[in-house]
Amino acid sequence: MEWIHIIGVGGIAMSAIAQYFLEAGAKVTGSDLNSNQLIEQLQKRGAEITIGHHQDNISADIKKVIYSDAIPEDNVELVTAKRYNLERLGRSQALKLITKDKDVISATGTHGKTTTSAMIAQVLEVGKQDVSFIIGGILNNFDSNFKINQGDYFVLEGDEYGRSFLKYQSELGVLTNIEFDHPDIYQDLDDLLAAYKEYVTNLGSYLVTNQQVIEQLKLDTLDLEIEVETVGINQPEATFNAVEIEERELTSYFDLEYQGERIDRFELEGLGDYNIKHALEAIAIGNYCGLSFAKMKESLSKWRGVKRRFEVLYEAEDKIVITDYAHHPSEVDVVTANLERIKTDKKKVVIFQPHQYIRTNRLFDDYTYVLDKEIDQCIVSKIYKVREEVSETELDRLGLKLSQIISSDEIHYYNKLGEIKAWLEEYNQKEQAIYLFLGAGDIDDFAREWVASF
Repeated sequence: MEWIHIIGVGGIAMSAIAQYFLEAGAKVTGSDLNSNQLIEQLQKRGAEITIGHHQDNISADIKKVIYSDAIPEDNVELVTAKRYNLERLGRSQALKLITKDKDVISATGTHGKTTTSAMIAQVLEVGKQDVSFIIGGILNNFDSNFKINQGDYFVLEGDEYGRSFLKYQSELGVLTNIEFDHPDIYQDLDDLLAAYKEYVTNLGSYLVTNQQVIEQLKLDTLDLEIEVETVGINQPEATFNAVEIEERELTSYFDLEYQGERIDRFELEGLGDYNIKHALEAIAIGNYCGLSFAKMKESLSKWRGVKRRFEVLYEAEDKIVITDYAHHPSEVDVVTANLERIKTDKKKVVIFQPHQYIRTNRLFDDYTYVLDKEIDQCIVSKIYKVREEVSETELDRLGLKLSQIISSDEIHYYNKLGEIKAWLEEYNQKEQAIYLFLGAGDIDDFAREWVASF
C-alpha cells in the first residue's frame, strides 16, 4: 500500500487531494496547525492526521510528501522529508499527477473561479459526462469539493496563487476576469497579466472568456491555435449572451442567446450579473462537450451554489444569515450590492473581515466606499492574518483606518470576535435583520457558530 503524507491537509484543496488518495487505496497521513471539519471528515474515512507539524510525522517509508502552498521551505516536516530524500510534490504537482490521464477543464480568474468550476461540474454531471473534480469550495449539490469518476473530464479550479495554474496542462479553460491581487506573489498588474497570458497560450483546444479580458491581454484570437468563445450580458456580439434578466427574491432568470439566436429561458439560484456570467461560462463548456441546451437548463435549475458564496445559513421570519467568501474590494462591492437589491423590510447588516495584511495594505485605496450602499449597520473586524509577520498593533491600526474609508456612514470596528458577538446579540434583540458575513478567514466559522446558538 502506497503511503502518502500531506502537510497542510486541512486546506480546502489539500483535503480533496487526500480524499483522492484515500479512494485510490493509499495509506494517508497528514498534519495541520488546527483541526476543522474537513480534517474530521478525513479522519472518519481513515486518514491519520496530527495537529501540529513535527519531524516524527515523517518516516522513511513514506512514498510521497505533498505540501500546501502555505507551507514554508523551513517547515520541520518538509525539511525532514528532504533529509530522507522522499519524493516531494507541491499542490499543483499533485494535481498534475492526479489528472495525467484526463482532459482537464480549469476555470481561473481573479474572481469567480470557484463558482464557475463548480457550475461546470454540475452541468457535466447532470449531462451524464461522468465528471471528476477538485474545487476550492464545497458544492452544495454534491456536499463535497471532490469527486472521482472514470469519465474523460476532470474539472479543476485554476488557482493563480503561486502560479499554480501554469504547472499542469488544461485542455479547456475559462478565464473569468482579471484584477490585481496576490501582491505577495505578483510584482504588479503586468506581472499578473503575463501569467494569465501564459495560461491562455498553454491551453490545448478551447478558451471561454469575455471581451474585456481579451482586451486586457491584447489577445489576437485569430493567432491562437485554440477555439475562443465569449460570454456577455446584453452584449449581442458575445457568442453566449444573456438578455431579459429578472430577479425574484434570491433567484435569477435570463434568456440565453447563442450566436445571436434566442435559445430558451434559464433559471438560476443566485443574484447578480456575475452569477449569470458564470452560468454562461459553464454553458459554453457544456456546449463544447456536446451537451444539449435543454439538459444544461435542467442542470442549472438544480444548482444550489457553493458554501460561502452568498450561502444562506439561516432563514426565519425575524432574521436571515448569509455568509460569503468575498474579501477583495471588487468582490465586497459586488456582494454587498446583492444584499442592497434584496427587497425587504428587514434591516441590512454587514460584518466584514479583511483578509491578509499585505493585500489590505496594497489595495487599500480600492476599498474606498465599497460599503457605501443602502446598508443599515456595518462592522469591520480585525484583519485576518495569513502567512505574514505583522504585529497585532499594526493589524489594528490598518483595520481601524480601513473602517474609516469603506463607507461614508458610521462603521463599528472590533478587534475581537467576542465583541462582535455581543454587539450582534444586542442588535438581534431590537431588530429584524439580514446579516451578511464577509471574508475568507474565520468569520465564516464565527457565523456558523452564531447560527448554531439560535
